Amino acid sequence: MKNEEVKKIILEKGTFTAEENLRVYNTYFHNWVEYNDYIYKRFNINFDNKILDIGSSYGHNLIHFNRQSIGIEANQSLIPFSRSLGLNIMELNIEDALPADEKFDLIWCTDFLVHLISPYKFLYDCRKILKDNGRLVIQIPLMSILNTHRSACHFYAFNKKSLLYLLEMNGYKILKTSGCIRKMPKIFNVIFEPVLQIFGGNIWVLAEKKETSFNFKKSFLPNWFNK
Repeated sequence: MKNEEVKKIILEKGTFTAEENLRVYNTYFHNWVEYNDYIYKRFNINFDNKILDIGSSYGHNLIHFNRQSIGIEANQSLIPFSRSLGLNIMELNIEDALPADEKFDLIWCTDFLVHLISPYKFLYDCRKILKDNGRLVIQIPLMSILNTHRSACHFYAFNKKSLLYLLEMNGYKILKTSGCIRKMPKIFNVIFEPVLQIFGGNIWVLAEKKETSFNFKKSFLPNWFNK
């Protein structure tokens, strides 16, 4: 969807004041597809897929996805706005559970995993609602020697190796990784891709659900875990 189409929807349907609707558009929606174009193409994102957008916020990702796609948001102040745009939003805290009656081709989870108390459980629950060979997109800030990853609301920190290990130990096959910086030109991301994945500001991962064969003999599994 083009910028002008998105702007028209927000200004006409948004639940905030006209001034606030415009601010939200300029801050979150304007040029969003262009900012993400590099990662969309690198990860071969199919917009015809049924996508679950976790932590959908104002809906700036979801508004570009297939109409069957669903957003999950726990912040009650954002939900009326994104629903007013015609988006399908579930009010849900995914730390408790994910929607058990839906199956998705792709789960889109950006700027989110480090905010969770239980990232392993979250990734485990995601597997249950992905279709066979369903895929997962994760994006988080990388650990930094300058501590730029630190925040009062970031409970975990990962480097590339530790994040991939967590995904692999949860039953995912790593397909592609990226250090994409959204607002940088495509050529910058192409040239510096290997370096950005180690020393950049964030890491992107595309992973695919697969069968697991883990050894749990030395583990004392919680009741929610079903091998």
